[in-house]
Amino acid sequence: MRATPFGPEKEEALHQLVRRINSSSGGVRVILFSTSEGVPLGRIYAEDCGNLSEEVLASVESTWAPASKQFPLLGQGKDIQTVTAMYDVGNLIHVYQTPLVVTILTAPHANLGTIRSIALPILKEVLDSLCQTLLSSLTPNTSAQDSRMM
Repeated sequence: MRATPFGPEKEEALHQLVRRINSSSGGVRVILFSTSEGVPLGRIYAEDCGNLSEEVLASVESTWAPASKQFPLLGQGKDIQTVTAMYDVGNLIHVYQTPLVVTILTAPHANLGTIRSIALPILKEVLDSLCQTLLSSLTPNTSAQDSRMM
């Protein structure tokens, strides 16, 4: 299991969220966190996640996350925040919360309504401070650049 960038309190809140959703037939197997460039940041596994292929998870992290940059190019708008993909073997829910991409992998029978109505608002609230920290770290420090120019 990988370490996550969340710290113990946020990580426990995310595990509680998965348990809460799964107690309502949510069917969450794992939540993947990555940057919009596809850099994996961490994972939160459900207690009964089943057999998940590391190769598939790594592919989802590196391939699907950067796809968020393609929506405006496809005329889909820049305001898309969630995308749901349904497959025979399970579902993917991608949540775009700049600069993070959160991908929720679920079982085929998952209650997607529960996930979208309960989990997504809580997830956004839990991750808001991390997103703000990441955004501020990506913003160039103009005062440091100005002092180097002098």
